[in-house]
Amino acid sequence: MLNIKDSLRFKLIIGFVTIAVPLVALLLYNNYYASNTIREQVADSNKNSMILYSHQIEAALNKETNFLYNIAVEDPNIAALSQLLNDPDEYFLAKARILNTLTRYHRFDNSVDLQFIYSVQKQDLFSTPIKTQSYDELLSIKTTIEQLVKEVRPDSAYFREWKAIEYSRHKYALIRLVDTGDDFYLGAFVELENLMIPLDLIHLEYGFASFVNEQGELITNTSAIGTNRLNTALASESNEVYQIVKKDDQKYIVVMNQIQGTDVILSAFVPESQMLKNLYHFRRGIIIISIVAFFILIIYLVYLNEIILKPMNNLVRGMRRIKHGDWDTRLHASKAKEFTMINETFNSMASEIHELKISVYEEQIKAHQAELKHLQLQINPHFLLNSINIVYNLAEIKNYSVIQLMCMNLVKYFRFTTKTNQIAVTVAEEMEHMESYIKIQQVRFPERVTYEIDISEGAGQAAIPPLLIQPFIENAIKYGFDFMDHPFHIAIHISLPIHDQLEIVISDNGSGFSGEVLEKLQSGGFMENQTGEHLGITNVQYRLKHIFGHMARLEFDNAPNSGARIRIVLPFRTVEQFASY
Repeated sequence: MLNIKDSLRFKLIIGFVTIAVPLVALLLYNNYYASNTIREQVADSNKNSMILYSHQIEAALNKETNFLYNIAVEDPNIAALSQLLNDPDEYFLAKARILNTLTRYHRFDNSVDLQFIYSVQKQDLFSTPIKTQSYDELLSIKTTIEQLVKEVRPDSAYFREWKAIEYSRHKYALIRLVDTGDDFYLGAFVELENLMIPLDLIHLEYGFASFVNEQGELITNTSAIGTNRLNTALASESNEVYQIVKKDDQKYIVVMNQIQGTDVILSAFVPESQMLKNLYHFRRGIIIISIVAFFILIIYLVYLNEIILKPMNNLVRGMRRIKHGDWDTRLHASKAKEFTMINETFNSMASEIHELKISVYEEQIKAHQAELKHLQLQINPHFLLNSINIVYNLAEIKNYSVIQLMCMNLVKYFRFTTKTNQIAVTVAEEMEHMESYIKIQQVRFPERVTYEIDISEGAGQAAIPPLLIQPFIENAIKYGFDFMDHPFHIAIHISLPIHDQLEIVISDNGSGFSGEVLEKLQSGGFMENQTGEHLGITNVQYRLKHIFGHMARLEFDNAPNSGARIRIVLPFRTVEQFASY
């Protein structure tokens, strides 16, 4: 089998992949690079906006912090509060004067929503007016501030920076405290939603801004990104890295900046779809080009398969069939002119080779048939010469009655030979002929030759080449019983030991084969060195070889305490089957 790595199809596919994959990879990388560049530019632009607005918030908060410290140090009313704790009227008047001061300042600076003062000793909280849309919200703000100032400790972070606190569900504010030193706290309260209003000036285009706590959770627009958390490590001014957050099918490019003096981070969310909307047609064009190029290459590969690979495979398949002897294989016309010419040439060569091979087979068969006929005709003159010698010897002793009997058996013998000059006879016919031949020998050697013919059931209808057994009988009589005191006995046993097999065993009680002769017979020496002697055995060997090939066996040996034994094994055939081969 052809190794697939050595096939033309495999090499063309590898070439196709080598061209297509880098091309598609280049287009995809170009798409990625363009998208990433736009992301970086948009992120950088919004980062600068976040830094600018963060500085504005920081400036406003720092201004409010400085104001609280100045009031705590310079306002005499605040210093007098601790001395008027036991005088309710004066204490109330001092609170009113402080609130008037805070209100006047707050009238010109609305960066905070309210300012308040808390007495630790009296647990008294009073503040500037709280602007809310509902009483519940006002109550939530007041309650949250009261709870905070009651629980706060002097070393709390609220005295060092603005801290985010949740005053209602999903509503947060920044609170900053200043300790006056007389068990009074000054504070400011800023709702984060109010700080978000100026962010509308930042052109986010379908995006939004939000404040994020130190844990990366949104504390404004809390439902915008679901349960996702941001990486707050990317919030420094020197960090230009952006991050991507996904909610449902929407992706956001997020840039952040830490607001100094607070524990919150300002972040901007830009929808990627809007950010890349100008790149959409470009990206779609690249994708369409990639898909079209891929399908064009696929179609080209299919076309190449039809024009080159398929005809090539058919040609290789046809060569393999011819190699395995299927000479009827023919190739059909191809779509390519070149392969059409190749296929026609292949078909012509296959036809010529087939016809040539048939001619060679026919010539070989004719040669074998001529040789078989020649070998078969060689036996008849050989036996004729032996018979004439017998008649001559009988005439020499003037035994006319025996000569007559001899001549009658010779007539029967040659009548059989003339009538059966064909390729096969039945075993029964051959044995009848052999019986005539042995009787001729009995006439020649009275009371010196005996015989036995045993044919098992069904074996008599088996077909064998004519005169197959006679050469062995001739040689047995000629060489087997010289100088014997008892009669020379010939036994012929024909049987069917197994299905489709015929076995013929010829044995005698003579002197058997000499060691030298037996060695030559067993090694096929008589076939290689043809002399005048043993011509009949040589002919039998040739005939068996040409007719049956390796399916026939001819074996020679000496029976224990007896004479020679010849065993012939043939495939079982009828006369009709024999003639069809």
